[in-house]
Amino acid sequence: MRSDATATSEVGRWRAILYAGAACARVLIAIAAVVLLAMPILIAGAASERGAATIGGLIVAGLALLGIGLPLISIALARMDWSATATLLDRPLGSYQNVSLLRPRTLIRPLAHTVIMITLGGAIAVLTALIVIGSIVALISPLLTAIGDQAVIGPFTVQTMPESVMAACVGVILLVGVILMAPIVARAHAAEVLHVLTHPEQRLQRDLMVTAQSRARLVRAFDIERRRIERDLHDGVQPQLLSVSMTIGMALAALPEDAPGRGDVIRAQQQAREALDSLRHFVHNIHPQVLIDHGLGAAIGEIADTLTVPIAIDDGLNGRLSAEIETNLYFCVAELIANVVKHSEADRARVELRELQDDVITATVEDNGRGGAGALLEDGGGLHGVADRIAALDGDMTIDSPLGGPTRITITIADLGRDHVDA
Repeated sequence: MRSDATATSEVGRWRAILYAGAACARVLIAIAAVVLLAMPILIAGAASERGAATIGGLIVAGLALLGIGLPLISIALARMDWSATATLLDRPLGSYQNVSLLRPRTLIRPLAHTVIMITLGGAIAVLTALIVIGSIVALISPLLTAIGDQAVIGPFTVQTMPESVMAACVGVILLVGVILMAPIVARAHAAEVLHVLTHPEQRLQRDLMVTAQSRARLVRAFDIERRRIERDLHDGVQPQLLSVSMTIGMALAALPEDAPGRGDVIRAQQQAREALDSLRHFVHNIHPQVLIDHGLGAAIGEIADTLTVPIAIDDGLNGRLSAEIETNLYFCVAELIANVVKHSEADRARVELRELQDDVITATVEDNGRGGAGALLEDGGGLHGVADRIAALDGDMTIDSPLGGPTRITITIADLGRDHVDA
């Protein structure tokens, strides 16, 4: 996840120049608008010879205009700067629409941003505008002196050709300095926009969203890597081990019954068969073929058939789930029913698979054991891994397991990718 500081440092120079120029223009326009709104107050300050009633009326009118116009200017400036910052950083920030004149609390951050821009930003914008205008005049000063005219650059007057050449050189240096400073100014402005205009709740929500997406990517990458390992073992190691077993069998068939070392060959063949069976079991646990061929209910039923506790399967799903959801639910339910056998002391259990509205899938594991399954979650046991896996997919797991039982654990998860899977 990129932080705001890292993101604002990755800014192209020419994009930064355009951004800084547009920001300066917006600040100058905002200053001009504020000055126009405050014009009655300025007139009242300069018209000391007028009566008190007139001066008071002008001040009240100016304050009223500022009270109405300044929030509007702040909202407009905040939205334009927010949009420009999103373009500069080349990442979506959403539209800045969470402000309203009817909700004064939402105006605090735009007003604070406007004050910063009009004061500190205004000083930088005015100085930059003076430097750019003065540099442009300095660059054309040789042309003006060549036709007998003169160039006025602030307090300086350029009349001769040597003076104009020197002024042009200084103008080039200043323009280059402005260009070099543009990325720094753009980054500072973008950082100020993100810091001042973003509510802490928005930053927290964005960080949580990025974290959830990262966790989901990790789970997905783990599943992909597990399938790759399963394919490598199934297509590579397993055939090689089978070939070794067959070779040993052929060698054993060629040996006489009383040949020395025949017993060792028999033991080697038996060990090869056991290793092959262990490998097949291991590959099956990585990603069972029945899950690929027949779906979640059949795969869970196959596990249940191998356990010592009778487990009833109630498969209420309509068709297949998406591969990602199906795989993760399989391993979660497998862990849950394994916990039933190891910890619950139950004599029967039940797995219920249901499909609710809006592609929401529930998987419930019940048993009549001694309860207290919540302690396993707190101790960081198998339930903790199940909860993490489900949370990474934006799902939820609820545990109802009072001491003395029974235990009911329900997994709820949305299968948003199911529309792309044939039933």
